[in-house]
Amino acid sequence: MIPERQVLDVVAVAASAGRERPSPARREIGIPAVDLVVLIDSSEAMKELADTLSKVVGAAIGAAGLKHPVNLRVTYLGIETAFPSTVFMISARGYLTVARRVDEALLTSRPRGPWSGASEGQSAGVEGSAGRVLVDIVAHFDWRSGATRNVLFLGDGPLDGVRSRTPAGQDEDRGAAGRVIEAARQMGARVHMCPSLGRSRGDAATQERRRTGIKADYARVAVETGGQFLVVQDSLGACLTMLESVIGGSTTAPRITTAARMPR
Repeated sequence: MIPERQVLDVVAVAASAGRERPSPARREIGIPAVDLVVLIDSSEAMKELADTLSKVVGAAIGAAGLKHPVNLRVTYLGIETAFPSTVFMISARGYLTVARRVDEALLTSRPRGPWSGASEGQSAGVEGSAGRVLVDIVAHFDWRSGATRNVLFLGDGPLDGVRSRTPAGQDEDRGAAGRVIEAARQMGARVHMCPSLGRSRGDAATQERRRTGIKADYARVAVETGGQFLVVQDSLGACLTMLESVIGGSTTAPRITTAARMPR
């Protein structure tokens, strides 16, 4: 039986399947063209934030347009599944493989696997990690010619998608951050990173180290791709301010000052 979210996913993107590649962004004097993909982690903990964002996106776009007039195109995607009744009605994989007809063999992410009962420190059956999905979106999204390329990622977990708190797991997360940076630089894209790090169960010191590591990886991706690093606060006012800031900061091509070699 196909999961309910997967059915909604396919139905949502089917209407867009086979459409033509978007035409080049209109070149208006003094009006920059901006493509923005808002990508959210698909964990249940992010559902409330998805709801909040859905309530303020219109106001944020309007407010940003008053301060920074732009030819804006925004696409809302879930990392691995959709969030019904929100603007995130399509998964990244669904958009790329159905609407964009990208060959799945070209994607670095894989479909979400079932929970296998893996112990802490293992992958927990999730193969399509956030870092890999970010790479796929940067590389295969239908960016308009002439528009700046921007991704806003909102997540509550490590970029590698593993539950590991071991040194090996932390190295994997740093490697995932490096791959996102490398892909963004190659495509001339800016990645804005917004961690949502609420309190969770378990040893307080261990949880704090985990949050610190996640924030460091997210900040590194933002800084080294020319994006913004903003810690998510789940309130209408905070989300409105965040979206307005990201849209306003996406009107020019990213400036990269570091030339450090990225790990693979």
